[in-house]
Amino acid sequence: MTEVAKLVDQQHAHLAVLKQIILKEKGALVDQNADLLLSLANEKSQCLKALKANDELLANHSDQSQLTQQPHLSHKMAEVKLALVECKELNEQNASLIDMNLASLNRFAQALQASRNATSLTYNDKGKTSTISSLGNDLKA
Repeated sequence: MTEVAKLVDQQHAHLAVLKQIILKEKGALVDQNADLLLSLANEKSQCLKALKANDELLANHSDQSQLTQQPHLSHKMAEVKLALVECKELNEQNASLIDMNLASLNRFAQALQASRNATSLTYNDKGKTSTISSLGNDLKA
C-alpha cells in the first residue's frame, strides 16, 4: 500500500471517529448532559485537528495526482468525501438541536423570573424579562 493510500485510509478512519463523536454529542444534547458535552467537545476538537493535519499531508503529498488517476484511490476518496458530507449533515442537526435547547432555556429562565417576583418584573432593551432588585426596597411598612 502506498503512502498516499495510507493517508486516505487514515482520513476515512478520522471521519469515522468524528461521526461517532457527533452521534454521542446528539445523545448528550437530548439528555442535556453538560459534562459529557464538554468532554465530547474536547474529543471533537482533537479529531478535527487530526483531520486537518492529515488533509494538509494529502494536499501537499508528491503523489497527490494518484488520488484522481488510480481508480481504487479515486473510489476511496469518494468514500471519504461522502463520509465528510455525512458528518457535516449530522453536525448541522446538532446545531439545530443546540438552538432549540437554547430557546427552551431562555423561555424557562423567563418563566423563573416571572414566578420569582411578579411585582418587580420588567423588560430590558432587548425584550427579555428582567427583575429590578431595587424595586420596593425603600418601603417601610
